[in-house]
Amino acid sequence: MTLSSQPGAHTKAPETKKPEFHASDWRAHRRAVAQTLNSDQPATILDICCGDGWVPESLTYQACIHGFDLYADGPQGYAFFESGDFNLGVPDSFGQYDAAICCEAMGYLQNPGMFLQSVRKHLKPGGKFILSIPNPNYAGARLNHLIQGFPRSYSWFSQNDTPEPHMPWLTLGLFQLWLLLGLNGFKEITVIDVDERKPRRASERLVGWVIKAYARKRLKKAQTPGVAKLWEQALSDQVVYGRQLVVSAVVA
Repeated sequence: MTLSSQPGAHTKAPETKKPEFHASDWRAHRRAVAQTLNSDQPATILDICCGDGWVPESLTYQACIHGFDLYADGPQGYAFFESGDFNLGVPDSFGQYDAAICCEAMGYLQNPGMFLQSVRKHLKPGGKFILSIPNPNYAGARLNHLIQGFPRSYSWFSQNDTPEPHMPWLTLGLFQLWLLLGLNGFKEITVIDVDERKPRRASERLVGWVIKAYARKRLKKAQTPGVAKLWEQALSDQVVYGRQLVVSAVVA
């Protein structure tokens, strides 16, 4: 189904004046996603798990935005919205898009492979997928992981009988995302810098030095350009010290 044939869909968003985007208005990961969208300027965007609908006001250009979420009603500024469970993939009622985003939600997935395959199906050739998640492997979290047995970013466990809203169970770091995205038809997997203090604590620098020393050794042993790029990004301050992980990938 094409975008123009969907209920409420438009080839171009209504000509309304967008408010000026100020970096201080948004959370750090949202700023990084918005800056990427504003740089690429995709004409059509699928916002998966759109929540409170922050994307339209963050754009500095006109775009047609469709939303998908389980717990939210249709937010303002979206040409089309449908409620559903993203564990079942993106519904067939959605068309194909120049870009898709999924912010702070993939930690709740039970079927990550099927979900990524459905995202790929709804992206045009060369389309970009942008996702954000808490970084489970920054230097401070690695120390905490040794004590509690699971990453700090996923530290809320109250029961395991039924799923609850905002109950994360899937730990995804750069390496897991690299594997999942690559296995499901994405390329050019890239870490996007987030405007946050890196590191936040001086004690993290020592752990970070060890992490970077290991990554440099792996980089020297990389046998393919793809693996080399992975370890180059693993050396970045964003991966080693950042609390947020924002990653983009392109349909292969």
